[in-house]
Amino acid sequence: MLTRATAIWILGLLTFVPYAAYYLFFEASRDQYALLITAVLFWIFGYWGVVGPILAAMKVRRVMRAIEQAGSREALIEALSSPDAREAAIEMIASENHIPRFLAARVARLIVRTMTAATVARPAP
Repeated sequence: MLTRATAIWILGLLTFVPYAAYYLFFEASRDQYALLITAVLFWIFGYWGVVGPILAAMKVRRVMRAIEQAGSREALIEALSSPDAREAAIEMIASENHIPRFLAARVARLIVRTMTAATVARPAP
């Protein structure tokens, strides 16, 4: 999903933005200036502000659906240890604590390591 969104953004950056800038500078009438300037600036700076939360919500939804469909303990552990679950946890830790993602990834690894050590030391019944 992220690769598609990135490809769309790059495609727009290479096609839409230059065409809109050309049209703005050479052919647009005065009443079109505001729309063209806003469109160019949005595509460059605002695209990820809209697409990023949508992608994050889709990732969380995918993880929640995997958890709901887990029928056994092993399937639940597999769902929680998936890359999507790890990324969702890292994003949540980063956003809730206002820290950079690399620190949140480190915290997530420490949490998993601690929980794994506690599970190995005291097996579930």
